[in-house]
Amino acid sequence: MSRHDFSAIFELYPMLIEQMLATFTSHDFILSLARQYQMLYVEALYTYRNVPTRQNPAPFQIVHGILAKHLNAHSSLVEYAGQTPSKDIFGEANMCALWRKI
Repeated sequence: MSRHDFSAIFELYPMLIEQMLATFTSHDFILSLARQYQMLYVEALYTYRNVPTRQNPAPFQIVHGILAKHLNAHSSLVEYAGQTPSKDIFGEANMCALWRKI
């Protein structure tokens, strides 16, 4: 069970997906969401501020994982296209999901 009610954010997915390029990464999607809906994004991060992970509390890692995974719920709008190198919100290079609009 999630600690945070993401329903207000999840309702925005169709509109946000529509704004994305034909192919986009989870990182691109999350950055777009964070820019346009800062309050909702910050509220989700705040909920996970003290949740321990393998290291120190990592609210960005937890929330971004939840947001990225929820793209799967929109299979009529996007399809998973594999992994691709990408820079995260902190500018660190790593692998992330690539999505293709349908």
